[in-house]
Amino acid sequence: MDGCVSRIRVLLSVCLLLACCIGCTPPSAVREDVPDHFERLNRGVYKFNRALDKAVVRPVARGYDRIVPKPVDRHMRNFFTNLEAPIDILNNFLQAKFKPGFSDFGRFLLNTVAGAGFFDPARKLGLERHQEDFGQTLAVWGVPSGGPLMLPILGMGTVRDWAGWTIDLQSDVLWHNDSGATWGLILWRYTSDRAALLPTETALEGSFDEYALIRKAYLQRRRYEVYDGAPPEEEDHSLDAGE
Repeated sequence: MDGCVSRIRVLLSVCLLLACCIGCTPPSAVREDVPDHFERLNRGVYKFNRALDKAVVRPVARGYDRIVPKPVDRHMRNFFTNLEAPIDILNNFLQAKFKPGFSDFGRFLLNTVAGAGFFDPARKLGLERHQEDFGQTLAVWGVPSGGPLMLPILGMGTVRDWAGWTIDLQSDVLWHNDSGATWGLILWRYTSDRAALLPTETALEGSFDEYALIRKAYLQRRRYEVYDGAPPEEEDHSLDAGE
């Protein structure tokens, strides 16, 4: 635990230094380039993921949704969100978003101490989460997306997002403790996330091209996140078309 805290302190210091030294590219200057270079591979991986989901993941998620009481699921989701707070904090600082970064740091401390990680007293005080990841940080720095890339089990992303994900894992405490309990928590988080998507399945299964729908939805959501909910209108058509 002390080692984890030390790593977080070091990373926070590095992030503050980098943000002050290199600055940030304004979101309005970030341009997305999202041709689907790997479409044939992506579609093949999607078919594998979809078959696995129908055979194993979705039935487990449905069972979880029926068996686990809603309050328990909500508290566990609060727990997982609190574990991800260092990722939010670090990436806010890396993007020079100091006010959200310090707000999330206060939120993390309050929810950890007063909420034991399972409750969200910070939200009642108006401290909302400012979710950021290193994929978004790279986008703000002007790194191109590299195009959509579907990975087995993990699902849809872009080359840039998967590169960022490997960095974010270094701040995810669940990936630094190789034990049965840790893997149980990782599976719980994954199952809970999948169960949360159950209500959206009707639209997906009614689609003529499921892969194209997921690709478009993912790219639109990521653009929305990169621009903090205010993407420039001039990029709408190019990004939607996956150009």
